[in-house]
Amino acid sequence: MASRNQRILMVVSFALLVTLVALPLIAGTSTYPLAIVQGNSMYPKLQNGELVFFTAQRGPIANSTIIVFVQSASGVPALDSFLKPVVIHRVVGTGLEPSGVTYYQTKGDNNISPDPFVTDSTNVLGVSAVEIPYVGLPILFLQTPYGLVAAVALVCIFFLSSVDTKLEDENERKRLIAVFARYSLNGKISPSQFERLRLSVEFFNEIPVDQLNDPTTISVIDWLKEGNLREPWKEEQTRCPTCGTESLKIESGSRFFLICPICSDRHTLPNRTA
Repeated sequence: MASRNQRILMVVSFALLVTLVALPLIAGTSTYPLAIVQGNSMYPKLQNGELVFFTAQRGPIANSTIIVFVQSASGVPALDSFLKPVVIHRVVGTGLEPSGVTYYQTKGDNNISPDPFVTDSTNVLGVSAVEIPYVGLPILFLQTPYGLVAAVALVCIFFLSSVDTKLEDENERKRLIAVFARYSLNGKISPSQFERLRLSVEFFNEIPVDQLNDPTTISVIDWLKEGNLREPWKEEQTRCPTCGTESLKIESGSRFFLICPICSDRHTLPNRTA
C-alpha cells in the first residue's frame, strides 16, 4: 500500500510540475502568467494577497477588462515582470498614441480617480482569467523585513537540524563499528570479518545487496537501510542457531542481525522484510 501511495504521489507531483512549467504555454504569454494583488486598490473584486492567473490578450482589450501590466517597459516582457512594478487594474478607456500604438486608461475599483498615467498595449502582460484568494499572502509576507528574517531563520533551522542529523548518524555508525572493533580485538571475530562489517556500515547506502554473496554482510546492510541505526539499538551475546557458537547480536526493536564467527548464515525474524 505504501509503495502504491508513493507512486500516486510521484505521478501527481510530476503532473503538477509539468503544469507549472507549461503555464506560459497554456496562457500564451511571454512571461510567467501569475501575479499577486498588492494592496486594496481593486477591492472588493480583488483583495490583497490574491493570486491572479492571466492569459495573453487577443486583439484590442474592451473597457471594464482587468489587465496585468507594467508601468514602463524595457522591451523584454519576461524581464519587466520581475524588475518593474506589476499593476492589476481595470481598463476604463482606450486611445491611440501618435505612433499608432493603442494605449489604455486604467483605474483601481477602489480608487476615486483613474491612474495618473496611460499604459501602452506593449506594456500589458495579460488579461486576468482566474483569481485565487489568499495564496499570495505568504509571498507578500516574505517580501517584508519580518518575512525575510523568518525565511532566513527557517533556512538556518533546517540547515542546523540537517547537520545535527548527519552528526548523529555518523556517531551511531562509529559506535556500531566500535562494537565490531572490540569483538575483533578480543578475538571473537576475525580481522577479515571486521573489515567486511566496517565497509558495510560505512558504505551501506552505495552497496546493492543483490551483488553480494555473504549472508552476514547482506543482513547488516539490510538492517542499516531499514533505518534501524536511528532507533535505540543494543548489543548482546547469543548462540548461533546453526552451529551453537557464541555470537554477537545487534537488535533494534524486533529487527536484528547476528554475527557468527564460524558460519555466515543469515538469521532473521519471521516478519523481517528483505
